Amino acid sequence: MFRSLSFLIAASFLSLPLQAKVVVFWQTGFPTAASQPIDRTTLEKSLKGLDPVFADETELGAADTLADSDLLVLPYGSSVPVESWKAIEHYLDAGGNLLILGGQPLRLPVSLVNGQYVAAVPQDTYSRALGFRHTYEVPVARDAAFHWRAGYAWLPPLEIHAQHFFAVEGRLNGLGYMADSAGQLVAAPIIVADHAGRGPDNRMAGSRIVALDFDPDPGYWESKDGIALIHQAADYAGQGATGFSVEALFSAIRPGEPPVLTAHLLFPRQQRLGSTVNGEVQLQLSSEKGIVSKTTIPLNGKPVEDLDVPFHQPLPAGFYTVSAVLAQAGQSREFYNNGFLVADRSALAAGPALAVHGDFLTLDGKPFFPVGTNYFSTEENGWDFSGPRNAAVWDKDFAEMESHGVSLVRTGVWMSNGKFINPENGGVDQRFLRNVEAFLQCAHRHHIAINFTFFAFSPRSGPVPRVQDPAVTPPNPYTDPSSVEAEQAYVRSVVEQFKDVPWLSWDLINEPSFSNPRQTFHGNLPNGDPTEVAAWHKWLAQKYVGLAALADAWRVTPESLSSFDAIPLPAAADLRYDRYGNPNQVRALDYNLFAQDLFSAWVKQMVALIRSTGSNQLIDVGQDEGGVTDRVLNQFYGGAGVSFTTNHTYWQDDSLLWDSVAAKRPGVPNITGETGYQPAWYPDGAWRYDEFTGLGLTERKWAVGFAAGSSGAMQWDWDREPDFGMLRSDGSSKVWENQMRDLGQFARRAAPFADALILPEVAIMLPQSYQLSVANGSALEAQQTAVRTLYNYARSQAYAVGEYQPELLGSPKLILLPSPFGLTDAAWSAIQQRVEAGAVLLVTGPFAEDAHLHPTERQAALGILYTVGPLLTRENLFHFPGGDETLTYSGLKTTTLSRVLLPDGAEWAEKPVGKGKILFAALPLELNSNLRAVADVYSYALKAAGIAQVYSTSITDPGILICPTRFSSATLYVLTSESNQTAVSFTDLRSGKSFAGTLPSGHAALLLVGTDGKLLANYNWPGQ
Repeated sequence: MFRSLSFLIAASFLSLPLQAKVVVFWQTGFPTAASQPIDRTTLEKSLKGLDPVFADETELGAADTLADSDLLVLPYGSSVPVESWKAIEHYLDAGGNLLILGGQPLRLPVSLVNGQYVAAVPQDTYSRALGFRHTYEVPVARDAAFHWRAGYAWLPPLEIHAQHFFAVEGRLNGLGYMADSAGQLVAAPIIVADHAGRGPDNRMAGSRIVALDFDPDPGYWESKDGIALIHQAADYAGQGATGFSVEALFSAIRPGEPPVLTAHLLFPRQQRLGSTVNGEVQLQLSSEKGIVSKTTIPLNGKPVEDLDVPFHQPLPAGFYTVSAVLAQAGQSREFYNNGFLVADRSALAAGPALAVHGDFLTLDGKPFFPVGTNYFSTEENGWDFSGPRNAAVWDKDFAEMESHGVSLVRTGVWMSNGKFINPENGGVDQRFLRNVEAFLQCAHRHHIAINFTFFAFSPRSGPVPRVQDPAVTPPNPYTDPSSVEAEQAYVRSVVEQFKDVPWLSWDLINEPSFSNPRQTFHGNLPNGDPTEVAAWHKWLAQKYVGLAALADAWRVTPESLSSFDAIPLPAAADLRYDRYGNPNQVRALDYNLFAQDLFSAWVKQMVALIRSTGSNQLIDVGQDEGGVTDRVLNQFYGGAGVSFTTNHTYWQDDSLLWDSVAAKRPGVPNITGETGYQPAWYPDGAWRYDEFTGLGLTERKWAVGFAAGSSGAMQWDWDREPDFGMLRSDGSSKVWENQMRDLGQFARRAAPFADALILPEVAIMLPQSYQLSVANGSALEAQQTAVRTLYNYARSQAYAVGEYQPELLGSPKLILLPSPFGLTDAAWSAIQQRVEAGAVLLVTGPFAEDAHLHPTERQAALGILYTVGPLLTRENLFHFPGGDETLTYSGLKTTTLSRVLLPDGAEWAEKPVGKGKILFAALPLELNSNLRAVADVYSYALKAAGIAQVYSTSITDPGILICPTRFSSATLYVLTSESNQTAVSFTDLRSGKSFAGTLPSGHAALLLVGTDGKLLANYNWPGQ
């Protein structure tokens, strides 16, 4: 996710006429699209004093037409002249400037066909070439008012009246905005893209593109405002790209300590031409009480300058801003604003404490449902705190977040930390710490708690070579003592500085993989360094009583293994399924279990390190869906000392509820720590999702962050980012902001009732041996089917317990074991004890096999005699006491799956065990495609176990989810729609209160219902 270059901010418009050539593309018969046509007379008025040259397609293609011109104007809205594109692109690549009047920039290719100009279908082909990735229409109320970007007070007031406003996503910024009645920026009808030429190919160095991306009301272009706007835009665009910023060495300083400030200027065009630059920088230092000091610094004629700002006086405590104006020829050109705080670090020690009570987070001793976002800055300066940072931007952004319901922000270091690590002690440098301090101070000013992340993807501390030798194996970041020592030195240096901040928590690592640092997000993969090999040998020796036991698990002879110290790590091919030819695939389970244990050990080390500083702050691991699929799993590391777990719900769009269920370890809070739609493109690169087409999916992801005992949702991220950002690239607000505001209001009202989680009466034991084998895909499908069937069809609820965490099973009345194919003895013993005590177990398909899927006599001990054979039939008539069902096993399932063969040919068995009962289906039900059949079996099991309903409904549409989470005095209902039906109704059985309303297709709603039936809080619920 990138953010637009904030220091390449748009300059002001000069009132003086341009002295160089302005070329206007003007072609008889050329169509205007998504804008109003502009006649030549209006253009001449608008460009008066600029001496425009009007050129048709033929002339535009001539080599000398655009040579040495300061500006090219395209006045036809979205239309782009295809025959002239090569000349236009060449001109821009050489640093030329472009002004586009109206429409969606370069959206509609127009070609000359048989003497007529013909428009192609709208597309992003030409705009993408200039960095404009996607465009779409945005809603703007008729009473919205136009104003220039903050700081450009010298620009004349204008009004913009338009039929349609558009957003453009890419590397750009807004220069003028439409603001609604609440002051929120809802569109940017003037956008600018400056190209400083810092890329590897120096492409478009010095080029500036300005677009008036709206469709005006008829007659607007001819109006006084329209003519003035075009003139201003042409003046501004012709100036070319300009970089202007003010840097603070430290964003936080101590009382009495002088600020160190530097003004930076970059004029790429003048740099390329070798020309001089004249002018001055006008600076003003202000506190929140008023102006402290002013000064003016003359430019030295250089196109690249770094100027010392002479505000060196010591300052008392407070928040300060430094505003700067670049002026040339007596005219203001550009504006920039930075800020810094003067404070003692001890000021951070005040405020409410983040803590944990049972299954929920607390803040100031009260239940806390975080609604929030990940955030670094809305300027582009990297995902860490190492370089120049802007506390004025932080303070402004946090203020906007606070007004939109944000209560928790996640930040930290996503980049290599080598550039800010002190090589002498391995700790961070002073600038990093001061920047973090200022960030925390700004958050605290707006009552927002912080979650700080140390590492991303793979932990590593210290310099990383730019070019790494692929033949050299890097150290294992989890097992190499020197690497872990460096990681701990880095973490310690940060925690010791901020260990007393009560509303600050620590995220050890974002989206970790084990253990190859060069292969992340691809499951657990060996690194192969000596320390990992040694750890692997030690782990095997501790897990297996001898080589004979290991050889039996892997189906090899003990002699072939030689010794534990001779066993190699699995190859990558051993860790993924192949239908034949590799008997070493059985070893995948052990390597994945090794990964869980070694990652958990690393977590324990880091938790102990943090606690050794005296910190009592919360600690988590910011895991994504690798924590419920195929990497290091929440259910394992959740017992390694973390305070809470997270899931980043990006990819499993069809299994969002399962995301929350599987991520939540009993007794440990879980939140959605990142979410948003993952980009989806058509084959030609056109976007499938944007702010509006992805709106429903985004809302469902936020809502399910409060489902099944999970208790919070955080967006990635508050940023001017094309796909995920809460802001558009131009700096205006996506509609998501108001959606987050409303969700935040719900969370604040609902949180006080989350005093204790009442677990459902159903437990799903997650078959982790199957999941951590090469059959991972089938294991996940079975889990996901179990959750969807139970909630969306059978209208019940469950909590999840991992097979390797059987001590957390609790006392459910019904245990679901979905298509396990194998199980550890410890897990089976825990299940059997619960059944003997009165629970009902529903298990489907082979279950008596061990963790490596080898036969045991477990079933015989129960009196259920069966053998296992291949599942060979696609269509199966399944008979059980609830009726006959058709089960379909499509794709390669009849090639890969097994089933149980009972002696009498039956498909179903029931076996009393102690006070309870086992319900057994011979087929792996959850891997068939008829979910209604699975639901019928689940409903039978629910009835057999005496499971009480939490709600009742007449809805039979499985696309409507009604998900209750019960507290002592209220029930939180999450409703989501994956259906084209909109009517929703249900009765809360605890209170007897019925609810009915309309849920828009694809969207979500939340209701908090008291035990008396009162609707205590709601989000997006149009009913009662």
